[in-house]
Amino acid sequence: MTPWDGVHEFVQVVEIGSFTRAAESLGVSKSFISKQVTDLENRMGVRLLQRTTRQVSLTPEGEVFYRHCKEMADAFERAQSTVSEMQEKPTGLLRIALNNTYGVEFMATAVAEFASTYDKLTVEVVTSSTDSDLVGDANDVIIRYGQQEDSSLYARQIGHQSFCLCATPAYFRKHGKPKNLADLKEHNCLTNRSGYWQFNSAGGTMKVKANGTWRCDDGSGILAAARCGLGLAQLPVVFIRRELRTGQLVALEDEWSFFDRDVWVVYGHKQNLSLKVQLLLNFLGQRFMRAQQRPERLDMISDWEEPED
Repeated sequence: MTPWDGVHEFVQVVEIGSFTRAAESLGVSKSFISKQVTDLENRMGVRLLQRTTRQVSLTPEGEVFYRHCKEMADAFERAQSTVSEMQEKPTGLLRIALNNTYGVEFMATAVAEFASTYDKLTVEVVTSSTDSDLVGDANDVIIRYGQQEDSSLYARQIGHQSFCLCATPAYFRKHGKPKNLADLKEHNCLTNRSGYWQFNSAGGTMKVKANGTWRCDDGSGILAAARCGLGLAQLPVVFIRRELRTGQLVALEDEWSFFDRDVWVVYGHKQNLSLKVQLLLNFLGQRFMRAQQRPERLDMISDWEEPED
């Protein structure tokens, strides 16, 4: 039993003026209504209603209690209305965490397109070189890549991110282009500090040791070295789309040279998602629909042209 038990029934009796009609209104028995109100009076130690065979009326104490109950009921209705309105049009704060190892421009642009549709929604984009924590960091959603390990969270795949091998035209003229994975040992490979690259394989993903004179855990640092002609880099196609379009970098186009990893939107609850999260999931799913059908390849670079002013 809680302090709220019987309050709703009490208000219904007062407003309808009858235990019988209040029971009909709530779809319960008259005896149930009577017991709820009686229990409420017993807990409070005061009589709230005067009962006769012909009518029900408030005691002085009942009038005071009813007035406060009515205020609470009206406040509850306003709260319900506010929440319902939020479910019809997203409002408030939407906090999205992005991994910025390979920049955030492409994903942030997609999120900005979503935000531009809803003028009452405040979007906060949090960036980090490591995957953020959904609950601890108070994020609504996280964009993650690759295989997901945390089974306590829910995730929806929205597409793929494809890595290609690339270098400057001058580097390829001097050193030639690798024809297969074995040829990589003949090249100066620009890697992160692990020194490994990953590639697609029939069994899923294959890890390959890549040796070189430059290591950096930030994608921008690897890109800077590649643009200087220092060596061969493995970078996301979308991350280097400008360099590929202008010819500053050239990418291998052989299928063996690509690595594709899944892109996920991670969120905390499967049921009763807020409208803002539901709308974001649907928007990103549609935005990356083509990528869900097949990973990015070099012929898709034109799809990412920025709109002209």
